[in-house]
Amino acid sequence: MNRSWLFLTVIGCSAAMADSSHQALIDNAGKQYTGVLSVNQAAGNQQQQINSRAISLGGQASDALVQKLDGKVDPALNASAAIQGNSFSNGNGILGVNQSAGANNQMINAVRISTGPQSIDDSVLSQQNMTLLPDSRSPSTTGSRQVVTSDQAFTGSRGVVQVNQSAGVGNRMANTLGVTIK
Repeated sequence: MNRSWLFLTVIGCSAAMADSSHQALIDNAGKQYTGVLSVNQAAGNQQQQINSRAISLGGQASDALVQKLDGKVDPALNASAAIQGNSFSNGNGILGVNQSAGANNQMINAVRISTGPQSIDDSVLSQQNMTLLPDSRSPSTTGSRQVVTSDQAFTGSRGVVQVNQSAGVGNRMANTLGVTIK
């Protein structure tokens, strides 16, 4: 069987800023995108983010795997993440945005499109059932966590829009979409 895979990943954003004070900001970026746009932005420590796009012709697309994070962090840290202005508005295509501030956050946006028979195995499905870190439920979370999304962000966009946005410690999120065309 002949397998052809096309993996598309575009990383970057012209108006995205992240710094060591656990603040991530996207402001008026990605407007009128066309095609595939993937943005990973992190401020803080030990962040893992994946925007995976796989198109498979007649076979199984590969899997994106996330490793366990086990670093110790201060659960009282201050963290903020914001998508402001008209960011990602009036776009068309496949958009994946992962934005986090803080520590030990994991995010996945995955789109798999294939022709012919395809199965999704347990390794892909298990990524949506991630367990918390043993120390992530600390009662002393005195820090401030803030997530903001402008009411104009993402307006008028068409296609697949996947967004993970978090501020804090030990957050884990997954957006997955699988389409099989027979």
